[in-house]
Amino acid sequence: MVERRGDRETREKVLRELELGGLKGLRVGVHSGHVTLRGTVDSYAKQLAARDAAHRGSSTLELDDNVQVRLPGSTPRSDAELAAAVARALEFDAFVPDRRIRLRVFHGRVTLEGDVDLTREKRDAERVARHVSGVSGVANRIRVRMLRESTL
Repeated sequence: MVERRGDRETREKVLRELELGGLKGLRVGVHSGHVTLRGTVDSYAKQLAARDAAHRGSSTLELDDNVQVRLPGSTPRSDAELAAAVARALEFDAFVPDRRIRLRVFHGRVTLEGDVDLTREKRDAERVARHVSGVSGVANRIRVRMLRESTL
């Protein structure tokens, strides 16, 4: 298979962005402008950082993220332990209305649901969950309620 010049340049740009982000050891493939990331990282936050770096380094929106999250240490957290840790983290963050958020964990992936008043609260809840050790993914299904003028 012959690598196109544009693909080679894109690959080099993505590798530079990964290196600038301290994300060494990931493999990058580019074929007809389509970027593929492969390898392992030790946190979900690093997986998201790798995606962001790939998007910055390429002009394409097509990205296959085959990066696996493998936690350091020998015993991963159970889903119940992870759910408790995420719930505590949400509770202790002043910007998150934790009593209005429900969560589920399945195989390390956290699903957030509920209703909040502000988009910022939705984003903050995801940010908090994403940084809990052991989380391998976050599905943010929190809805932002539209407030009527009479309630303001």
